Amino acid sequence: MEFFRIFNFKKFITFVGTPNSMKAKLLSCIFLYLSLISYGQEINDEQLKKYIDEDNNKISVVTGLSYLHNTFGLLYQDKIFRLRPNDAFYTEFFLRYRWLDVSFSFAPKLTRINNDDPEKGKSKYFNFGFTFFLSPKLRQYIYFSQVKGLYFQDTKEFMRLIYGENYNEEGYLQFPDAKYRSFKGETSYLWIGNKTDYRSFNNMTYKPLKDVFVVSTGLFYQYNVLSDLNKTIYQGDTFTESENDSPSKDIRIALRSGGGVQKKIKNNWYAIVEVYPELYYSKLIDDDFHEFNIGLYSNARIGYDNGKWFFGGGTQLNWINSSNENFYSTTQWLFRVGIGFRFNSPTFVNRKFDKIDNVLK
Repeated sequence: MEFFRIFNFKKFITFVGTPNSMKAKLLSCIFLYLSLISYGQEINDEQLKKYIDEDNNKISVVTGLSYLHNTFGLLYQDKIFRLRPNDAFYTEFFLRYRWLDVSFSFAPKLTRINNDDPEKGKSKYFNFGFTFFLSPKLRQYIYFSQVKGLYFQDTKEFMRLIYGENYNEEGYLQFPDAKYRSFKGETSYLWIGNKTDYRSFNNMTYKPLKDVFVVSTGLFYQYNVLSDLNKTIYQGDTFTESENDSPSKDIRIALRSGGGVQKKIKNNWYAIVEVYPELYYSKLIDDDFHEFNIGLYSNARIGYDNGKWFFGGGTQLNWINSSNENFYSTTQWLFRVGIGFRFNSPTFVNRKFDKIDNVLK
């Protein structure tokens, strides 16, 4: 198609931010929560130790549903065009035994969660990650995510730039083989608090035991790859570029410092809020663009946990400012709900992990 000879889609792919009003509303809600949280309902050290010893021999499992909003921004002739996955709902599963958290998510066909619009093609999600403590103060987080199948949301506006304002054809440019892969990691040090205090901040698999305040600094690192944009579908016709272009790659590094609070409420209810301002560096590999700027990572959750079964819901915001917002400005929203339960782990598993724990001590 003619527009492929005019512009290389992979050249300037990145995330695009949502309106500032939405950011302001979320921030005001976060700080409102912080101002309302007080401390109380403490449990003594003996009760805490007893629960942790019992929890060491239990496995926690969570199944949930998440909504993820991601938009890849395309800069062309001083305008931003949006390249998006078709759908954003997927199932999540968390498995936790002692100090090891494992999570994975995808959109299985049996659940029929996503109702793909045929005009936008199909999108597939897969995420996998785990979290563990290297020491009582040092936490490690590793994560991989992939989305396959993208469509060009502003197809008509883009075509009008090429063919003129009279262009009124309907439909979307689809990239069925396109993959956006992201490799993420974070190493955090707890200045105030330790792994016993922070465990329930990770996810719902840990039961909140008391009111907690934590402060930490973390180094976040991310490597992204966008590839396989050669195949295009438009109005039922398939077009394939003979030349296989190299993938678009970028790296992001952020230094996060902030804190979180956990508040126990009556009858096994609890609330958690975290806020982490950050300084970050971004680099578009194989291209002359990089920058330093600021951002914000925040997380909030409310839930119920009676020790045997539990449920909850929360939201997450990852926002990055930019001096040139057409490139590395990012706002990623995540909404999550889940339900889970705990059961006794097999004896042979306990014995194996007892040996590992003795080595790590």
